Amino acid sequence: MSFFQDFVADSVEFLFNITQSLGFPSYAIAILAISVIIRLILMPLNINQLRSSVAMQAIQPQVQELQQRYAGNPELMNQKLMQLYQDYNINPLAGCLPMLIQFPIMIGLYNGLRQFVPENQEFYKFLWISDLSQIDSTYIMVVLVAGSTFLQSYIITGKPNQPMQKYMLFAMPIMMGWMAASFPAFLCIYWLGVTVVGILQQLAINKPMRAKLQQRAEELAEEKRQRDEQRNTHKSKGNHRRSDLKKTNKKETETPVDEAQVATEASENSDKASEQAPRKHRRRRR
Repeated sequence: MSFFQDFVADSVEFLFNITQSLGFPSYAIAILAISVIIRLILMPLNINQLRSSVAMQAIQPQVQELQQRYAGNPELMNQKLMQLYQDYNINPLAGCLPMLIQFPIMIGLYNGLRQFVPENQEFYKFLWISDLSQIDSTYIMVVLVAGSTFLQSYIITGKPNQPMQKYMLFAMPIMMGWMAASFPAFLCIYWLGVTVVGILQQLAINKPMRAKLQQRAEELAEEKRQRDEQRNTHKSKGNHRRSDLKKTNKKETETPVDEAQVATEASENSDKASEQAPRKHRRRRR
């Protein structure tokens, strides 16, 4: 832990020296820079999280339809849901991993900055906050943390239609605001920086991701239409085959009856001919 605390302290002082060389020395800006750097390091995971969030929101109506249709068969419902996720190439757990990684980093940063003693104490402040190691007594930072968290959630989910979505939209900002009320100001600044960068990333991903999902939905609809056409074609061919088979069987059953009638008629004609033959002979004798 001592190594990590030293690493945090050295990083903050290094970034502070950069701000000082640029003419606006500020430890708050140095902490914001750390949050941006960490966000950039985690960008591959964050992008997966943001894409997963957009995709899960886009297919939510289909998820609800499957849940209602197969409510009495949970096993089949899970199979249908997994198939839906595979169709859209969605990993439901992708949104959890970056958050799980983010919290240990925030805790480590908190522990590192809690023991941090700035070399230039007069710059360890931010606007109305006289000491970054203290709680913001004005609660302005609390409002900023809760508001940015709400904005990020709203950008991801949009206008909620379901009670659970409404609950999640407001529950997370309230929880983060409640936590920020007891956090030192430097940790609120760090979380605010992470959230703002996340909002910018979300705005950059939303439009192309939704266009990709729309294209995928059209592809799935076309595949379903082709399968239906093939199924109808096979069904039609099967009906024709059964119809032809019935006609063939009917002809085969009717043919022996016709032959019997022909044979009977031939026999009757033969008997008539044999009866007429003696009469002709008798006429000739006379």
